[in-house]
Amino acid sequence: MNIEKRGFWSWFLQRITALLLVLGISVHFFTFHFSPSRYASRYYDEIIHRFCSPGWLTFHCCLLALVVFHGLNGLWGILGDFNLSKRTNLFFKQALWFVGVTLFGIGLYILIWFATKNGMV
Repeated sequence: MNIEKRGFWSWFLQRITALLLVLGISVHFFTFHFSPSRYASRYYDEIIHRFCSPGWLTFHCCLLALVVFHGLNGLWGILGDFNLSKRTNLFFKQALWFVGVTLFGIGLYILIWFATKNGMV
């Protein structure tokens, strides 16, 4: 798709969020799934305690926002390739915004619920 038609910022943010997602998912994966003590009986409690700390909750909220934005911005780019009418474009844009805000809200609710359920927040 032509960058001028879709918009520079949409194109640029897609690349930036991809880079941040690779870094963020790597940090998450190696921090939470490859701990040297992962076979110890206390490992689950350590992971829960680490996951529910305010810093890691903030990290995971940012990661969630990146995932939602990157995925829906990619869908928006694909829809832009179909040369739809302005009215249809507006409908899809509003629908993607609604889906994005809804998915982020549900994910945020689950993260906070999990942290409060485990008594960490």
